[in-house]
Amino acid sequence: MKKYIYLSLAAAVLGISSAKAQVYVAKVSKDSLGILTNRLEALKINQKIQELKIEEAEEEVEVEKLRIKLLDANDRAKESAAKNSSSSSKTGNGDVNLKELEKLTKKAKSDMGDSQKALERFNKQISAVEKIRAKILEEERKAGYKKPSIVFSYK
Repeated sequence: MKKYIYLSLAAAVLGISSAKAQVYVAKVSKDSLGILTNRLEALKINQKIQELKIEEAEEEVEVEKLRIKLLDANDRAKESAAKNSSSSSKTGNGDVNLKELEKLTKKAKSDMGDSQKALERFNKQISAVEKIRAKILEEERKAGYKKPSIVFSYK
């Protein structure tokens, strides 16, 4: 009986020593972790670039709307100036209607002022678009430095 106990004990000891502990083997190396972190930063920069491009497109739409308004205001100013000029030339003939002449002059001045305001808004909007384009170029330069080559080393 003691013999069997010693044999079973010896077998158990040999079994325990031959059993291996479970070992975790990483599938991504530490170098790959740094590369993945850099890639994540690069993706964030690219996302920011895309958001800026969307913002630029929205601002360009606004520029087009303001350009149309500017052209419209310029046309009205030209028409008012032409009417004012034609009525002024009539005063040389002796056909003078002072109230009408004053109205036309006032309208020509207000249309010219509207045209100037439209031009200022248009130029302001263009400068806003140019600022966004400068930001885009800056971010693209940053992205140029953050383009890691991804190397996955799976084991």
